[in-house]
Amino acid sequence: MASAGVFHAYIKNRQINVSREIQRVEDTISQYQLDIATDEMLLAAQLNSVRIRARLKEISSDLRSIPQGAVKEVSASPRILAQGKPSPESIPALPSAPSEPDGIAVASVP
Repeated sequence: MASAGVFHAYIKNRQINVSREIQRVEDTISQYQLDIATDEMLLAAQLNSVRIRARLKEISSDLRSIPQGAVKEVSASPRILAQGKPSPESIPALPSAPSEPDGIAVASVP
């Protein structure tokens, strides 16, 4: 009967240790989820176009906005999507960038 009591105490201690380990893992997962949410929020804030324009103006950047009509959306062909990484031959050549009267390129759209 004494060995049953010792075995019960051993199992109970093991159960408590496993429970504590599970709690530590859950706490770690919660912290990682919080870190991910924080990073996503910071990234969204950095990609805010209004903040980007303000920051560029603040640092006196030479970059300028391009007109909406200068951007052409091009979708990848199904063949390129199926292959994964496109070969250099399958990528069309880029047109030259529009320029201002003084010859400074405004933008190039890949």
